[in-house]
Amino acid sequence: MSADGRWIRPESTRKPVLGPAGARPAGGAALDGRDRATAVVRPAPTDRRRRKPGLPRVPHPPRPVLRADWLPLLAVLLVQGALSYHLILSNTAFIDEGTYIYSGYQEIAHLRHGTPVATYETFFSGSPLVYPVVVALADFAGGLTAARLLSLAFMLSATVAVHLATRRLHGSLAAFCAAAAFAALGPTQFLGALATYDAMALAVLAWAGYLAVRLTTGGGYPSLLGSGLLLALAGVTKYAALLWVPVVCGIAVLAGTGGPVRARARWRRGLLVLAVFAVAAGAAAAAAGKQYLDGFEHTTLQRAPGHDAYAYVAGEAARWVGPLLVVALLGVLAQLVAARRRGGAAWTGFWLAGLLLVAGLLAPVNQIRIHTWLSLQKHVDFGAWFSCIVVGAVLARAVLWLKGRFHVTAGIVAAALVVGPLAGVGVAQGREMFGEWSNSKEFVAALEPYVVKGDDRYLVENYNVPAYYLREQSNWQQWHDLVAVFRRDPATGRMENGVPAVQAGIAAHEWKVVVLDFTQTGDTDRAVQPTLKAAGYRVATVVKSGEHGQYTVYVAPGYDRRP
Repeated sequence: MSADGRWIRPESTRKPVLGPAGARPAGGAALDGRDRATAVVRPAPTDRRRRKPGLPRVPHPPRPVLRADWLPLLAVLLVQGALSYHLILSNTAFIDEGTYIYSGYQEIAHLRHGTPVATYETFFSGSPLVYPVVVALADFAGGLTAARLLSLAFMLSATVAVHLATRRLHGSLAAFCAAAAFAALGPTQFLGALATYDAMALAVLAWAGYLAVRLTTGGGYPSLLGSGLLLALAGVTKYAALLWVPVVCGIAVLAGTGGPVRARARWRRGLLVLAVFAVAAGAAAAAAGKQYLDGFEHTTLQRAPGHDAYAYVAGEAARWVGPLLVVALLGVLAQLVAARRRGGAAWTGFWLAGLLLVAGLLAPVNQIRIHTWLSLQKHVDFGAWFSCIVVGAVLARAVLWLKGRFHVTAGIVAAALVVGPLAGVGVAQGREMFGEWSNSKEFVAALEPYVVKGDDRYLVENYNVPAYYLREQSNWQQWHDLVAVFRRDPATGRMENGVPAVQAGIAAHEWKVVVLDFTQTGDTDRAVQPTLKAAGYRVATVVKSGEHGQYTVYVAPGYDRRP
């Protein structure tokens, strides 16, 4: 390990011997002027082995050598993969997973055969033609497990991206620490096991960030175009990823060389990345149409505020990424001390570290603003990816400082005392997050005999999970949710919505199966229970749902199990 924390692979001893003008010692380092004056060039030793006359000696090709700094990264990836894979097998589909996979199948059928499809673009917080289609293909190949393994592949690639970006900025030791810190987080493990578009969006955003770093450290126009285009793809995949577009453009300004912060060359890089992103995003918006723009405004720009207190949202964010951000803050302060001592380029490093710390705060601040913790456990991981670069740098600096004053063991122990507790807490948090929804295996099995493809309609609270599992024996038009029910009265032609529409439909036996679980629409469920009884619906079965809830399955009069 060198003084700057880089693991260096020894030079190969199989390099050809240079002539007297460029002779090198056995270690491979070039001789300075004084050494050249006193060096004795020995003739190459003769090969004493017998060779057949007339056959020239064929040199052996150099053996491929694995970079030494990839081995620790491989260990991190194996641990991260094992932790997420354990979660993959631990529960049935989450409602979001069922929604995105099921919608992907519909979009594929629409693209291939023109089959009618629901207007997902009006209420999805990402394009239904990107991740849903990709994950539906994975589900078709290997079911829910394959769909979740796709997310794991995305998250592993994000870990590789943070390693590469940190290595270019701070060396291999910092890169290993950054990758280990990112893999240790509970949200990272959770997203690696959940088949939602968060993993894909985060991975694409991560590689956009890496290419921005590469642009400032020797990359050219491919890095510039790649960073801007990937930023646009991340935003299309999940609209919330657009929150970090200024961060990636800021990296293109502050990272690498180019003079002081106010230098024109630095700002030119950032503006070019922003321009590529703007052109790509504008083209996508123009091609998408009004419904996509309305959905983007409804789900992102004008998202309805929640009712969670500021303190509660902040407390949840602190529980998931708070310790990581504290370490990142220490890294920013260390860079500030270095900048005040050395000045010059160190100030650019300070501003870059501050930007990466702010990136980790964007998701909590935004959701505190709109009073909701919904999806916060996923969104905080986007910003954590950037903050891990600072964490890796400060841990590497601490290791080298302790190595120089005490022993390398002290530095390793200090880094382990930071990453180890993060991993311990992260494992517990990942299990907690993946157990927040009830196992739906028994519920789907109980509902299956009553579902058949045709004209029968089913009113099911949070229907996306059973619709996903029973997609082979039903059409999407048959399923309806209790969240937003609209009905036209056949006698008067008047439109009804909400509880009156549900009650009128039940009284007319329009829904053959009604399922209540008294969770998301508890008030509506309690309001329609007397109507179900008055209309002659009977309770077909009751399935336990978690520790405190349950699914109650009602069937219309004369409706029975399908053969």
